[in-house]
Amino acid sequence: MSDLVLRRSAIFSEDGVYRMRLERDFCRPGKVVAAIMVNPSKASAEIDDHTIRKWHGFSDRHSFSKVIIGNKFAYCATDIIELRHVEDAVGPDNDRHLEQIMRDADFHIVAWGRLSKLPKHLRNRWRTVVDIADRVGCRLHCFGTGIDGHPLHPLTLAYDTPIVPWEPPV
Repeated sequence: MSDLVLRRSAIFSEDGVYRMRLERDFCRPGKVVAAIMVNPSKASAEIDDHTIRKWHGFSDRHSFSKVIIGNKFAYCATDIIELRHVEDAVGPDNDRHLEQIMRDADFHIVAWGRLSKLPKHLRNRWRTVVDIADRVGCRLHCFGTGIDGHPLHPLTLAYDTPIVPWEPPV
């Protein structure tokens, strides 16, 4: 796996509670990929967490030139259960940022994992992401789906996991 990341950036809310966008630009030819997951953890413009390091590996294997990370929920938490106690898990202007991320990418991967891990009142948020993708004209892909039909999270997947078109569940 290459450690050649030449440009890193992130957009956080002023108070640092929400992260709306994270970029890793590998400064090489290839597709720009939008990766939409569930919520940010510890990664920043300077720091990679386990999930972002995993994206480095996928980027190497699929020759992505840049990964732009967005999330259904912009609230930063290391445990998804924390979202249960947050007044606004989505965050300020997150939908606008998700739309821009999708517009800035050539290829779009959703990877938020199974919905049962989320508090019940947040489980339908994926529909907004699909609506944004439809509005922008994006074809969504994933690394496969779980039994609930939702895209697998990349953290525990093998790097040779195929990327396939995602059909949202009915």
